[in-house]
This record gives sequence, C-alpha cells and structure tokens, in this order.
Amino acid sequence: MDKNTIIGIILCIAIFIGFSIYNRPSQEEIQHQKRLRDSAAAVMKQKYEAELEQQKLRDSLAKNNTEETLSEADSAQRSNYAASFGDFSKCAFGEKQEIVLQNEKIKVKLSSKGAKISSVEVLGYKTYSGEALTVIKDDPQNEMGFDFFCGSKAVSTKNLYFEYNGYQKEISATKDSPAKAVLRAKVNEDSWLEFAYSLENDSYLLDYTITFHKLENVVNRNSSYIDFTWNQYLPVLERGNKWESQHSGLYYKYDDESSEYLSLTSDNDAKNLTGSLKWIAYKGEFFSSVLISKTDFPNADVSFQNVSNNGNFKFMSSKIGFSSADTSKAMAFYFGPNQFKILKDITLAENEDLGLQELVPLGWGIFGWINRYAIIPLFNWLGSFISSYGLIILIMTIIIKVVIFPLTYKSYKSTASMRVLKPQIEEINKKYPKQEQAMQKQQAIMALYKKVGISPLGGCMPLLLQMPILIAMFNFFPASIELRQQSFLWATDLSSYDSILDLPFSIPWYGDHVSLFTLLMAIAMVVSTKINSSQMDTGQQQMPGMKMMMYLMPVMMVFWFNDYSSGLSYYYFLSNIITIIQMMVIRRTLDENALLEKLNSKAAKNSTKKKTGFLARLEEAQRQQLEAMKKQQKRK
Repeated sequence: MDKNTIIGIILCIAIFIGFSIYNRPSQEEIQHQKRLRDSAAAVMKQKYEAELEQQKLRDSLAKNNTEETLSEADSAQRSNYAASFGDFSKCAFGEKQEIVLQNEKIKVKLSSKGAKISSVEVLGYKTYSGEALTVIKDDPQNEMGFDFFCGSKAVSTKNLYFEYNGYQKEISATKDSPAKAVLRAKVNEDSWLEFAYSLENDSYLLDYTITFHKLENVVNRNSSYIDFTWNQYLPVLERGNKWESQHSGLYYKYDDESSEYLSLTSDNDAKNLTGSLKWIAYKGEFFSSVLISKTDFPNADVSFQNVSNNGNFKFMSSKIGFSSADTSKAMAFYFGPNQFKILKDITLAENEDLGLQELVPLGWGIFGWINRYAIIPLFNWLGSFISSYGLIILIMTIIIKVVIFPLTYKSYKSTASMRVLKPQIEEINKKYPKQEQAMQKQQAIMALYKKVGISPLGGCMPLLLQMPILIAMFNFFPASIELRQQSFLWATDLSSYDSILDLPFSIPWYGDHVSLFTLLMAIAMVVSTKINSSQMDTGQQQMPGMKMMMYLMPVMMVFWFNDYSSGLSYYYFLSNIITIIQMMVIRRTLDENALLEKLNSKAAKNSTKKKTGFLARLEEAQRQQLEAMKKQQKRK
C-alpha cells in the first residue's frame, strides 16, 4: 500500500469523523429536544389521566347494574353515556375479562374491554434485569381497535365491552388444536362486530381477523376508509438504553419492495404511507411486534416519539385505513425475536416471502450478501455443536482468516517486493532531488515497477478486498440475538459492551465505563500497524505526520467502540492478533534475497521485449507530457 492510498483512506475516515462531530447536536439542541420530550410526556400524561377519569365513570356506572339500584341522576347519566355509542349502546357497559392464549413461544393476554391485546410475553427470554420479557405491557395507552361512525356517533372499539364466546379463560395450543378466542360486540342477535384470535402451536404468529357481520345499516359507509389504530410503547428490555434506542424504530414494507423505516436518530418522526403495504413493525433491538396484512394495507399514517416513562423508551403509533367496503379484514401479528432464520421462514401463503428478515440489519449490498450467505450459515453451523459463543467467534475468526490468507500473503509479498527494491528507488531519489523533478522521479519509479513486474497497488488491493468482510462483521455482531446475554470471560453479554470499570462520571464521546475488549482491540491494532509500517518502508519519501495518523486510528476506535457489542470488539481483537501471527510467519518463511533475484530476472526479460500496444502508447504519452513541461519551464 503506497502513501497516496494510505492518505486517501485516512482522509475518508477523517471526513467521516468530522461529519459525525459536525452533525452531533449542540447542548442547546439537546435541551430543546428534552423540552419537546417533556412536553409530549405531559400531553400523554393528561390523556392518560383523562382515560382514568372516564374509566372511573364507567366503573361507577357499571356497579349499578340494574335500574332499581340507580338513582334518578345516575340513570340519566348512564343513559346519556350509553347513547353516545349509537347502536352499540348495549356494549357501553360490561364486565372486563382476561383471556390468555399460549403456546411454547408466546403468551398473549386479551381483554374483553376493546377486544384488544393487553400484553404479550415472549417465553424463553428474560430482560437484562432478569424479568419476564414482555414486548407489550398492560397499559391504557397501548391501544388497538377501529374508529367509525354509527349515525352521527363516533364509536371507538377500545371503549366497547365485547362478549367472550368460550368457557376457558386460559387456552394452550397443542399440535392438533390452536388456541382460539372469539369476542363479539353485539348490536342485536343478528348483527355484531367480531374480533377473532388464533394461535398455532410452536409459532410466534397470532392470526387476527375482524368481521363486520350484518352491520351495513349500522356502520356508516360514507367514507372510503375505516381507521384502525395501533399504538404501543416499546419497553426497555436490554442493557444500555442509548444503544437500544438507536437500534429500535418503526419499519414498514411495501409489496415487492425493500423495507423502509422512520428516522433512527431523531427524537420523533412521522410519515404518510400510501400504496400496498405488506406490514408495519415496531422493532426493538432484539424483539419486534409486527402487524402483517393478508391482503395489503391501502394506506397508513405512522409516527413515533422518544419517551422516558414507566420503563418505556419509544411510543409508536399507526393509523391504518381499511376499505369500508370490506366486511372482513384478515391480519396477523408477529411477536418474537429478531432472528434471521425465524423471520425468513415466516409466511402467510405458500412460497410467499414477507421479507421480515429485513428487520435484522445485516448491511446493504455486498455486506448483506456476505452475512446472509457466508457468515450466518457458518455461525449457525458452529452453534449447532458448540455452546460457548466466545469459542464460536474464535473458531469463526480463524476460519475467515484462513480463507482470506491468499489475499494476505499476496499483499505482504507485493509490499516485500517494493521493499527489496529500496536501494534502486533511493538511486532514483538521488537522481531527481529537486521538487520540480517530482513527475520525472515518479515516472522513473513506475518504470522500475513495470520492469520487474509488480504493481504499486498490489499490496493495497488484497487489503481492500478484505474490507467488505470487516464491514459485514460490523453489522453482524450487534444484530445477532444469539449473542444476547451470552457471557464469555469478563463480558456478561456479548451483544452489549463489557465493563471492567464503571466511572462515576461520563466522558464526552466515550461514556461512563471502560470496555476491556475495546482496549485490547486498540492495542492489537497498534502492534499490527507498527508491523505493517515497518514492512512498507520502500524508500519513498513519507509524508510528515503519516505515522502519527496511523497510530491515531486505534485511539479513535477506543472512543467509537466503547459502547459497541463486546462480541464485535472481541472479533476485531482476534482478527488483528491472527494477522500479526500470519505476518510473522510469512516474514520468516519468505526469502527476500531470492525474491530480489526473481525480480531482477524478470526485469532482464522484460527489457528485451518490444513494447507494443497500450503500454507503448502510454509511455509515449508520458514522454510527450514531460517534453511539454520542459518547454514550459524554459519559457519561464
């Protein structure tokens, strides 16, 4: 790798760092966003308190369940309240029941009040604090239901009491029988609104069907759409809320297109979606709630905002427009882990690819391909017979380094070839010592390289070909739920940072803890950089401060990676250690004297060959350019 290539790489990195620092919000902007969050939280609190007051009123009225026990004032209040539901006035009061559907994967609690999902627990997993992992908590503001008009009355199903058709309140799915629950809000014995849930055995999918049965004369059809509202908090489940928040968001997918998402960096965002939507997902770092349409959603208004209350960190909201002409609306919910294989295998119809695996951020283009078709299969294969993920990462790193060893060897050999030519390059430097002779010196060096048959990019290109793997791994480790809560050595969770020292204060751009794997990675990078710089001494003049810049990179990596997945830092540490070992082995086995003889022999053969074709034209163009420069200098 020559100095120009190194300068280019360092400049790219410097631009990236500068852009990141430039776009970092100021203290004023941070305070402004905090005021916005506090304001939003206050509004939501007022809404929550209003809901509680309405609930108290309904509960108070529900206690007086016969006309004989009602006072005249209470009876009038009750009648007025029921009348606000139009033809659904019979559903204004009732007994709130809880129905549980469960299989080996998830436990879903339904409420007869609104026929909504009140909570969902993903079985087999725990939060970082060791509690049951619930992706939906029982909260009044976690809403799910339809809004429509009955005559002049606006009706929301979240306020209706539904009748449950079964006798069992806790239903477990079996191999031959799914767990089912049907809830109905009746206008009369012939007309009702039905919410039906069905949970198959060994599945994270909950089928969800809404039927408007003989309600053509009840529900207004003046509008083309009936709104379905789905509001949900994302609860804190992982260690380090900052990292969890940055990797959680509202995703959606149009039919036959890649998934998209709202901003992952701002405190709030909103968008109006039009077209055939396949699904909308409330994605957490490792667990998601996804609403999937079996017939596509025509349109939706989606939004989110960052919050900080009752153990929640984001509030997601969707208002989906369904065609008012459809009397049945078939959907399904996915409540489960963001695991690539599980998500890829989920289908609602034969040979249908829902694309849910796109919720796992494996990178775009070639980086995603490397993860999908190489890294994940290798990782899963090793995981099938090795229980320690620290050992899996070690073996996987060794395999990857062995596979790309030919590139490493070629890079080293190319650098060694330029190094053994150092005496000849120094002679050229002495021949052209002046600044205005820089082009002649460069041409002479290039002619030497061409004569011996080596390319100045020969040491750089193999390293660049390895970059997609390094970037792919940068995406793979933080997104791998398999590493979640897996301990190794001093790291308690390979999906999160490892801390050997918690600081009583926070250092800007660094954090409030010390990650040992990050420090080891930086040290290994320094040693590797030192070895590489010693190999690259080809006799060409080095740019002042170049070595300092090369050693500055590991220092910057300490700041970048302190909050990152410890599995990623561990991998980069191992990768650098193995690279150092490979370099030492190659250096001991490569005979530089024999290499120089081979290069001189090739130079002698090439000097007798007649230059034709492109190379001849290139040299002629260089010669003419040099002559033109000489004439220009004489005029001056």
